[in-house]
Amino acid sequence: MIVSVANNQSDNMTLVRKLASKTSRCFARNVYKATEIQKLGKRRSPRSSLSTVSSVTSTSEHSIVVKEVGESAEMEHAVESLRSALHLLKDASNKSCPWVDARNLLDETAAALDDAGLALRSKSANSEQQSESYVLKLADKVVHNRRRLLGGSFVHDVDGVWTKSVYGDCNGISFGTDDDEFCRIPVEEKEEKALIVYASQTGTSKTSANNLCKSLGGDAHCVVRNMKSVGIKDLAMHKRVYIICSTSGLGRPPRDGETFYSNVQLNAMRCKENLEDLSIGDEENEKPLAGTSIAIATLGSSALEDFAKFGLDLTEELVTLGAAIALDTITIDGKNGKTEQKQMFQQWESRIIEMEKERLMER
Repeated sequence: MIVSVANNQSDNMTLVRKLASKTSRCFARNVYKATEIQKLGKRRSPRSSLSTVSSVTSTSEHSIVVKEVGESAEMEHAVESLRSALHLLKDASNKSCPWVDARNLLDETAAALDDAGLALRSKSANSEQQSESYVLKLADKVVHNRRRLLGGSFVHDVDGVWTKSVYGDCNGISFGTDDDEFCRIPVEEKEEKALIVYASQTGTSKTSANNLCKSLGGDAHCVVRNMKSVGIKDLAMHKRVYIICSTSGLGRPPRDGETFYSNVQLNAMRCKENLEDLSIGDEENEKPLAGTSIAIATLGSSALEDFAKFGLDLTEELVTLGAAIALDTITIDGKNGKTEQKQMFQQWESRIIEMEKERLMER
């Protein structure tokens, strides 16, 4: 009896945590959306050309007209939300704009699609086909552009109104989600070879990654991969991961690293939410990068305001996913030229070599 009560209390606490998490996310989404609308207010597209049904009619038809006017307003609101989302997606892919956090991008676009879903679900038989087609066209564009930016990540809330409007009252749909991406790899199954990942803007990071590989003994002891071709599961498959990356303008990752970084940000959010259902003692061991250590060298120029921002932020996200820090992230400044930058990298490289030697001696 006591065990049964304890189990019920545990189940109740789990439900409370889930509800609190979902409420928090909804609140954060609304705050973010309000902020974005304020930012984008001056450059929003003109008011939608969707027509509003006239309210001049007979008394007996008054209730129908009110409903149709409401439907038109919902359609118009959906169009505005979708246009706002498309503006944000455009900024997110623009190298001259600051990096848009993938979690905010997901929330803003999901909210816009839900507005579209609500408008479509509330339409009546008298609704204008042209209005419905335009909303569907904009929504499809949002989904396509978002998927292009976020890669194969889960990119839709499981309770999304848009999903239910288009695909029925199911539990949600995932666009290219790999469920194994979030699974922890046992330490005994991880690769002994070190994984070296690079994200390069001008080629310096790639050259540095290849040099590190040679210093560690070549292909027999390590694997070199471009960041655009790796996912979180690839990192989880290795005990040791060394990342060499540059920072593009305004703190953005290089093009090669954008999809990977978006996936990392989204999965870091997912990790925090899923682990709320675990006891505190289990959390660290259940994270997807548990048992993987990382060392990151981030290149850039201190002449820029967001010097090495990508590498520093990436470190925090990977730690959230359970990675251990083998070496503190080093910032390699190229402000004073390639020669000094190369010397700084070689110092970091020497520390990596020493760690690898110590590991071999312990085996």
